[in-house]
Amino acid sequence: MQRKTFSKAPIYAKNAYNQAAKQEQEGDLEGAIRTLVNIVTICPEVPQLFERLREYEVIKTRKVNPLIKLLCQLHSLILAPIVLIRAISDPQGAMAMCEKSLGRCVDQPVLLNALAFAANRCEAPWVTTTSLNALRIFHPNNESNLRKLAAAMQKNNQAQDALRIFQMIAKRHPTDLAIQNELREAMAVASIEHGSWEKDASTQEKANDSKDAVLQQLLQGTIHDADQAQLLIDKFQEMLAETDSIDIRRKLADAYMVKGDYEGAYDQYKTVAEKLGVDDPVLDKQIENAYISMLKSSIATLESNPDAYDDAAGQIAQLTNEIEEYRRRHIFARAEKFPNDKQLQFDLAEYYYEKQEYEKAKEVFEAVADNPLKRRASLVYISRCLLKMDSPAEAIPLLEEAISEMIRMDKYKREALYYLGISLQRTGNVERAVECFRSVRNSMPNYRDIQERIDALVNEHTEQ
Repeated sequence: MQRKTFSKAPIYAKNAYNQAAKQEQEGDLEGAIRTLVNIVTICPEVPQLFERLREYEVIKTRKVNPLIKLLCQLHSLILAPIVLIRAISDPQGAMAMCEKSLGRCVDQPVLLNALAFAANRCEAPWVTTTSLNALRIFHPNNESNLRKLAAAMQKNNQAQDALRIFQMIAKRHPTDLAIQNELREAMAVASIEHGSWEKDASTQEKANDSKDAVLQQLLQGTIHDADQAQLLIDKFQEMLAETDSIDIRRKLADAYMVKGDYEGAYDQYKTVAEKLGVDDPVLDKQIENAYISMLKSSIATLESNPDAYDDAAGQIAQLTNEIEEYRRRHIFARAEKFPNDKQLQFDLAEYYYEKQEYEKAKEVFEAVADNPLKRRASLVYISRCLLKMDSPAEAIPLLEEAISEMIRMDKYKREALYYLGISLQRTGNVERAVECFRSVRNSMPNYRDIQERIDALVNEHTEQ
């Protein structure tokens, strides 16, 4: 099988990679895994897809129910022989057979070994490496697996990683001459690979590919590293020197934001807006974010050394006022220009809530709530408005409706349960309020003032 660098991967593979990253960010780890499982079965030539898939599978498996893990491992005893047989004539098909089961639980040693066998038949060492590395995570003392993993890494141009594994094995057997000899051979292979870095086209491609993968993650907001952002800035500036492009300028601005060069980001976003010549609410929000970040950076500078500036306090007050006025103007302007854009109306309602204009906020949230994508969040906000307006009984059914549609215990469900608990407490239903608060605490013990609320209610109930 011919390896494909990320930059040369089909567009649908890149889109799947980006979609999975977005799903993981939103807390939908299951969805991210499904997306990647589907794409690796039809596009196994791209190593980054497998690396990200195994990463997500490991995270999921660490939290999986032990009974489910056991059932998956038992099922693998049936599936693995079928995979091994099919790998003789159709190794790529055999690889695909493994992925769905591994997506449920990656800690299946027998199946991971079967996948590695099929990958070797396909000459896809990146698949072998990611599979055996997943096995190492859950079974770090399995030396047989460690040796196979090191061998796969050497084939996958990861001789330095293979060397570290041999060093680890050698430390366990300091008097074993055969193992010491293996270590010396691994050191030689690693030295050769390092020395041929400039000559080895595949290694250079891998380095370039790494940058491309970083770009994809940056665009999804999953990288927040200034050094990596600088790599992207250099790359985009080179591309702009050859051909001016609105798309590249937006990416360059995104990279500037990650680096913290807000002025550079603001200039690029403004240039894009001028070149587009039409109103773009998303771009306007990006310009606003860059401008406000620039002003906040100036405030931080003034606050860090006020004696070095004339009337630092006055300048800080002026900049703070400008941030507030700029933000208000743009929120209202976007909502007025795009009255049917539910996200912009939601932003306006949030602003009203922040400014304690709860009647106005409630009215806008109610209008937004007819959109399925914003309904749950709007219901929670409407309930919060009702609490501020001293109508907790009206908030309860809205919060219960929102919670009924929330499957995972994520930050959104915790928030809804928190306010449901407050609403129940204020209507005198102490027992149910404690249940809500405890559900939140069990998910996140340090969530807000959750423990204090539980203690207060339990003590109050005990005294009565």
